[in-house]
Amino acid sequence: MAKRNSQNRRGATSAAVPGGPKPGASKEAMVWSDPRDPNAARHAQLIVAGMEALETGDIETAKSHFRAVLDQNVEHPDALFGMGQVARELGQHLTGAELIRRAIAVSPNPIYWSNLGNALLQLGEFDGALTAQEEAYRLNPGLAGVVQNYANALNHLNRYYEAMPLFRKLARTFPDNIHHLVNYATVLTRIGEYAAANKVFRQAQEISQTDSTCNLYYAVNLMAIGQWEMAWRLYEWRFLAPAYRSSLRRYSVSNELPENMRDERIFLYGEQGIGDEIRFAGMVNEVLERGGEVTLECAEKLLPLYQRSFPKARVVAARWEPAETGAEPFDRYLPTGSLGRFLRTDAGRFPRTAGYVIPDSDKAAAMRAWLDGLGDGPKIGICWRSSLVGHLRSTAYAQIDDLEPLFKMPGVTLVNLQYDDATQELERARNKFGVDVHVSQDLDLFNDLDGAAALTLGLDYVVSANTSVACMAGALGVPGAEFRAQPIDKSGTIAGNDPWFPSIRLVGKRPAEPWSGVFRTIVRDIEKRFASASKAKAR
Repeated sequence: MAKRNSQNRRGATSAAVPGGPKPGASKEAMVWSDPRDPNAARHAQLIVAGMEALETGDIETAKSHFRAVLDQNVEHPDALFGMGQVARELGQHLTGAELIRRAIAVSPNPIYWSNLGNALLQLGEFDGALTAQEEAYRLNPGLAGVVQNYANALNHLNRYYEAMPLFRKLARTFPDNIHHLVNYATVLTRIGEYAAANKVFRQAQEISQTDSTCNLYYAVNLMAIGQWEMAWRLYEWRFLAPAYRSSLRRYSVSNELPENMRDERIFLYGEQGIGDEIRFAGMVNEVLERGGEVTLECAEKLLPLYQRSFPKARVVAARWEPAETGAEPFDRYLPTGSLGRFLRTDAGRFPRTAGYVIPDSDKAAAMRAWLDGLGDGPKIGICWRSSLVGHLRSTAYAQIDDLEPLFKMPGVTLVNLQYDDATQELERARNKFGVDVHVSQDLDLFNDLDGAAALTLGLDYVVSANTSVACMAGALGVPGAEFRAQPIDKSGTIAGNDPWFPSIRLVGKRPAEPWSGVFRTIVRDIEKRFASASKAKAR
């Protein structure tokens, strides 16, 4: 998700990488003026004052200054641009983009182009956003805000190798700017250069050890290479970082998790997306073993699954108002993502046992019967992308055509686990590859997670992108492979498998590489697994 821009006094703005830090705005751009206009000097003063007000969040004052200029010169580009920024601050992104386009028609300023790109990115017009950023960079490749926004757009579109030299340029030009360093380190993480990223993160920490975004993304990098103890300490900064601030709750998070909590009331609450809720729930039983009265809050669509899976806890749907309002007090409040700093401090503390969630037995039996009716051979569930991608052709996820090695496997039955509308993609698979991917017509895979769990439990193997589908399979103990668009560092796995989910193998690639190698690797794993099963059955 794109972050809101930071406006500087002369009209240059810059945006951070999605979920990343906000860099300092560039200050090279000058206020536009028309020497033939007797009001030019006064207009320039109003523009500067408007930009200053906008930077401090005084939207009404900024609006009044820009309006005063436009009342006398309706085509003043800085005033049009300023009003466009006001519209964006008010959430009127379409209006903002149109006003900035009008400014560009008068003066093709790279700052205007760059911010038009930001506005279009927020509108989901990805091609137009990148075109605008490219034009801004062409006009002024030396302006830091322009470079940052162009790199940000490329990064947002998962074109990491193109973004990397731009972030590197900023980091080297401004070695004392922690935001540029973190942007560079983050993109290094995304292409699997974990050691290089660590070096840059340490450089950033020499500037500040309390920068929340730096600490969050440094933690993510450390998790990828299995340095869990330090990672968890830094991960506690996540709620102060812009990317996670919406998950911040009113509770004071406990700094301890005693071995004996027999006389205490503990409130555990899920955070982030469904996948992470499922992942971190793998630690709930260990909290229950320490005694006490545990209330577990979760997303509403996880409620029936969790109530069955954690019968010793009181499971409630988010947000649980008695806790939120303070009407029901607790002795300890802990987001489930914070349990890791007590329970998962090294690889040896990740259980290697089977799953921990339990679907409804009647639903599971019905799903197994449906799967058996599809024919003989292994039943393999597939999910190839996140629902958040939509129409964007993201290099972080596979396209339906990339699954060709799976489609060519003989003797297997493929089952759809893609949880948004995949009708056209499945039709393409049928027409191009002659393969039917079976769909459970009565199951809403997005909302009915209890039903999705029942279906997944009946499968012999799951192939999924880095989504909640892979987490669900792992939480059920179903074997499978999760594919990622970045290299997998062996030290961040346990024997090649996800530390959180022993049944899930992690398979990665470099972002510039095709998916074909990944799926051939997964096919070999499937063939080996079921060839062994067939031999064992024959004996």
